[in-house]
Amino acid sequence: MKEEIRSKLWRICKNTPVRSPLVIVPGNEPNFLDLNEYFSSTFSQYFLELGSGWGEVALELAKKQPETGFLAMERKWNRLAQTDEKARELDLKNLIFSGINFQWFIDDIFEPEQFHTVLLNFPDPWPKKKHHKNRAINPIFLKSIYRILKPGGRFLFATDHGGYFRWSIRELRKSSLFRYENREWSNERPGFPISKFETEKRKEGKNIYYLERIKV
Repeated sequence: MKEEIRSKLWRICKNTPVRSPLVIVPGNEPNFLDLNEYFSSTFSQYFLELGSGWGEVALELAKKQPETGFLAMERKWNRLAQTDEKARELDLKNLIFSGINFQWFIDDIFEPEQFHTVLLNFPDPWPKKKHHKNRAINPIFLKSIYRILKPGGRFLFATDHGGYFRWSIRELRKSSLFRYENREWSNERPGFPISKFETEKRKEGKNIYYLERIKV
């Protein structure tokens, strides 16, 4: 990425309209984030959700797993603001937020082996062939996820788009960075929170495709 473009994109990310103790405010330049500056205590493990939407999954997981520190990243500020408000109402001590676009700066802001789980739920499928290059699942992104996961860490992915599901399977098969246990994919993810978006897709009769990979 050219430095001029990089600086412009960072200025966009740095414009943080949501002011809250739970929301990370970026500095003038991309630097590794010290998550402990925002959490009230240190956690033994950390969970990263990329594109948290309206926050239903992050909020539910944070309530159920108080021993884990959760970071929810969402670039749409109205969604992040609503989730932040709910987290403060619930007095959650283990959930913080960031509006930084992870597809632009994931390697710049996270140290290696920082998370035990990374979740990517229902990213934009970019259905038109000419837009496939914009899909999040690609070799560069998978290398970034591998880098920030701890040894044996998990990458969780979900989509309701059949074409994107097949694309993701192919990309993961080509990668030697991850392995799967038992099943390559599933239409169920028992015991895991379900977002409003997923609920709507299920009501429409859409199949949901879940992938889980473990860092080799």
